[in-house]
Amino acid sequence: MMKNKIIKTNLLFYFFIVLIFTFTQFSLPCHAAELSEPTVLGKHYDVFRDPSKKITIEDLLSSTYDNSFVASKNNYLFFWHTDDTIWLRLDTDKLLKDKQESYWLEVTDKLDNIEMYLVKEDGSYRVQKRGISNMDDQNIHYRSNLFQIEEPTVKEIYIKLDGELPLNAISYLFTTDSFINKIIDYKYLTGIFYGFLSALLIYNLFLFFSLKEKAYFYYVLYMFSFILYQATLNSLDIELASQYLPKWYFIKSSAISGNLLLLFMILFCKEFLELKKYLPRFHKIGNLLLWITILSLIASFIVPDVTIANNFTIILAVVVFISLWLSGIFVLLKGQKMARFYMVGWTVLLGSIIVQALAFLSIIPFHPIIFEEVPAIGAIFESIFLSLALGDKINIIKKEHQEMQKMLNETLEHKVKERTQELERAKLELEKLANTDRLTQIPNRVRLDFVLEEAFEHAQHHETMFSIILLDIDYFKEVNDEFGHQVGDLVLMNVAEILKNTIREQDTVGRWGGEEFLVICPQTTLDDAVKISEKLRQQLENYQFPIVQRKTSSFGVTSYIDGDTRNTLLSRCDLALYQAKERGRNCVEFLIDDVNDRISCT
Repeated sequence: MMKNKIIKTNLLFYFFIVLIFTFTQFSLPCHAAELSEPTVLGKHYDVFRDPSKKITIEDLLSSTYDNSFVASKNNYLFFWHTDDTIWLRLDTDKLLKDKQESYWLEVTDKLDNIEMYLVKEDGSYRVQKRGISNMDDQNIHYRSNLFQIEEPTVKEIYIKLDGELPLNAISYLFTTDSFINKIIDYKYLTGIFYGFLSALLIYNLFLFFSLKEKAYFYYVLYMFSFILYQATLNSLDIELASQYLPKWYFIKSSAISGNLLLLFMILFCKEFLELKKYLPRFHKIGNLLLWITILSLIASFIVPDVTIANNFTIILAVVVFISLWLSGIFVLLKGQKMARFYMVGWTVLLGSIIVQALAFLSIIPFHPIIFEEVPAIGAIFESIFLSLALGDKINIIKKEHQEMQKMLNETLEHKVKERTQELERAKLELEKLANTDRLTQIPNRVRLDFVLEEAFEHAQHHETMFSIILLDIDYFKEVNDEFGHQVGDLVLMNVAEILKNTIREQDTVGRWGGEEFLVICPQTTLDDAVKISEKLRQQLENYQFPIVQRKTSSFGVTSYIDGDTRNTLLSRCDLALYQAKERGRNCVEFLIDDVNDRISCT
């Protein structure tokens, strides 16, 4: 009942989130249409690649390399990892319509080093340095590389790209007003996106504490790592943590956060799909990928070549995504309905990854939407469907349990009686163990107390007599002292066996404690109890014990009389035994009504 309520709440939560997100997506373009649009700079660039990495701005201004620049045909430039230094040239006469206006040039990509040279008409220039290596030079803490153009005499702009990170140039030119509006819109969208993911994370964290399902815990870790990875892709790590983390981290942050995401992704999918149960081979593959990811994560910190770390992480991600996608397919084919929502979410995410891969391979045009909107939309839908899959899994498991219970009730009723009998036998066995002396295998004191209580009740209600016999092995301590406790235990076992084989069927003999034994004789007079005691005494006296040979016992006998309690009866019997020991042992003594009569049997 509790889980059904949580699942319904889950569905309602996601419904409202989707409504809010949809409303936001439709409302924002209307607001954006009122703003002046930025200029996409890609096709305005002339591009020059310097394999030597030695050419300077002075060399370029000397006109030596003017013919080496090639006009760009793409709105967004993409060079990936390259050893070349990339030079970009802009003619400001075509771009800066009002040179008295203040402009902002934004390069959104995370770059190691980017330098912008503002060349004036007289040939002089001013340089602005940005990128991870020059984070302290940018006054505004923002995710992008920002350059301000204020000089009205700027004739050309040269941009130099180099460093360890991929060299891309998704760049825009803004007026100051349009740039401020762009930041407002971006902050708004970013707040909605990360707010949604954070709300999803917190909600599933509460579900984990409520349901104690490990899959929810791994999902929370997966969502956290995804938020970290997405923030890294959007360069928000630089905006928020540039003052707190070392520069080398931002160089390697994509590989680090990517491997962390893959790690928790594998853990979640293995647990959710129950690969160990349904697909043992894929479970082993998952374990292998898990260890490779852990090693890759460690290598991301220590391998100096960022290109190797990034490329390996991308290849590993493709392998992991395909493996986990195939795992979902095969689990679904095995009839596990819990994989339905999983496959929808995973297919959407895999589709966004394939689109990115096609852009990396230049099969489709490189566009910032592919690396910002497409992953964001894919992530939102994947997160929603994976959360729904978790709820669906709980519901399916509950239904399966109900169906199984119904089937068991219909088909296994005939086994109930058999199981009950087994339990009864087990109960009797346990009772026997609880009431049996471990050494001698005859009733222990617990059982004797119960039989004695029954004898009292029967005597009181039916006015019948019963007797008890208390016997003690003579000089038993000497056996332990001389021969050891193992021999003493052997004597006790032999005595128990003799007593058990000599008493009547209706009598009960048990070990009272140490070397003392108690015989309860129902419906037996004192005279008959004395005769039984004498018989027992003779059997013990004549028995050839191992090692010790001969061993005798002393007996105390008494019978129940009106007004007796358990304590008075046992005390009287114990006193009779004491008298037997006082009078030489190996004899039978009895007491009744405080009159002491003796039978000497030495």
